[in-house]
Amino acid sequence: MKCPICGETLRPGKKDPNYLLCYSCKKKFKAPQKKTSGESKEQKYSNIPPKAVRDKREREMKKAYDDLLAVEDNKSKKKKAKKRVEPEEDLYDDDYDDEGVSMVPIIVLGIAIIVAVAVIAYMLLKK
Repeated sequence: MKCPICGETLRPGKKDPNYLLCYSCKKKFKAPQKKTSGESKEQKYSNIPPKAVRDKREREMKKAYDDLLAVEDNKSKKKKAKKRVEPEEDLYDDDYDDEGVSMVPIIVLGIAIIVAVAVIAYMLLKK
């Protein structure tokens, strides 16, 4: 086959023989595909399964979806039927008093945190 640009002979590529290369103008062209006599003109897709398989899978998916909806309906009915149990008041101890707790440790801790943050900020800004 001849190059359509310069007219030189095209040679099959070493890496991919589906392409023809022209060494004079450094262009590559896709090699023409040879049609087999048994090949029909109707386009066939290799990734689509036959109709019987598609129908079977569709029925399975519909059944699974219906089952899922039925399970969710059963769960929601069970939730509605269940009564909420109120906790008894006797379980909690209301005898705890806050009067004996000192605020001094909390104030000291707050001041220490503020001082630490100030020292870190000073060191970062000093550089």
